[in-house]
Amino acid sequence: MTLHIVSKSPYSSSALSDCADSCAEGDAILLIEDAIYAATEGYPALAEITRRAAVYCLQSDADARGVIVGNNVEGVDEMRWVALCTEHNPIVSWFK
Repeated sequence: MTLHIVSKSPYSSSALSDCADSCAEGDAILLIEDAIYAATEGYPALAEITRRAAVYCLQSDADARGVIVGNNVEGVDEMRWVALCTEHNPIVSWFK
């Protein structure tokens, strides 16, 4: 099970869509920094992504950007981020 960490906005980068294309069932996606904008119910591809992978977001990044996290996304703190890193192998960062 892979942990995919996405840091770029889905509105200015293909990082999240590239990540979603390579996700396998049982993988997890962690949205950080500007990728947080995909954590809202208004992001069109969110429903499809959450069918294949568990989706998490760094809650402090969501709070800093005023983003209300959607129902299918779990907000996590830094300690849970570390736990996700220990629970998954490999870890892939998407930032292009």
